[in-house]
Amino acid sequence: MVGNAETQARRGRLRKLIAGAGGLVAAGLSLGYSMYERRESELVPVVEAKKTIDAGRWQVALESARIIALTPNGLKVTPRKQAVAVEMRLENLSAESSNIYGDLIKLDNIKDAPRPAFYLDRDRDLLGDLQPVMPEMVTAVWELPADAPVPSSLDLSVHGEAFRPRDNLYAAPGWFAKGAVARVVLPLSGGASVEGAP
Repeated sequence: MVGNAETQARRGRLRKLIAGAGGLVAAGLSLGYSMYERRESELVPVVEAKKTIDAGRWQVALESARIIALTPNGLKVTPRKQAVAVEMRLENLSAESSNIYGDLIKLDNIKDAPRPAFYLDRDRDLLGDLQPVMPEMVTAVWELPADAPVPSSLDLSVHGEAFRPRDNLYAAPGWFAKGAVARVVLPLSGGASVEGAP
């Protein structure tokens, strides 16, 4: 009986030791991942407004930002909402028309910002497919809750895509997300409506 009790006590100590070691390994991995994420975010270059950014499938230059009361097609912002708009030059560098630009730019300093709606400036309407090698002036609009705090400048990240002739799953060609490729800070002006809107 004494030997059995000693064996159980040893096993109990061994379990505690293994659990403690597992906790240390988990804490070390978490710290390492946090440091990696911080290092990666520091490696993303900060680009000036109006400078062209190569985002793989897209080439984009973020030009200016403002608060708006009317969307580019002349409609009022949704009741109990406010909207911020970013004007940009956007070009599709792929070989075919595409409308996969919804995650191209993100607002990093506005919590829970939705995906923006994109408007083609020359038509003053929602942007559909963007044709290859045809640069267009485009406005991205984020509608936010009316009481959401809006900073004096927008911190934006541009997210790129890389082309692979063969992916790992289907061995087929395609464009694949590669994360943030640039950051841009744009002062936010308080214009009441889009210039020239009725």
